[in-house]
Amino acid sequence: MSASENAKQTLLIIEIPRDELAFRIAQKCIGATAPLGTNATQALDEMDKMGGVLPMGESFRRAADAAVIYVHECLNAGRQPS
Repeated sequence: MSASENAKQTLLIIEIPRDELAFRIAQKCIGATAPLGTNATQALDEMDKMGGVLPMGESFRRAADAAVIYVHECLNAGRQPS
């Protein structure tokens, strides 16, 4: 495997924590804040308890999934500069 192939493959193997990304999206969209000592998962779970057709925390998790899929598509469509 060439150095550029290895670098590209390494770039694609990154962990993006779903709930952390989802909560960061929620922070920007609705100004959400979590009480001190609360992690992203707990904050999203609390949002889910608010009810609604689609629980709010779950909707932000779906937004995070869509964002990760889009970034993955962009990376896969990228080309190595010559």
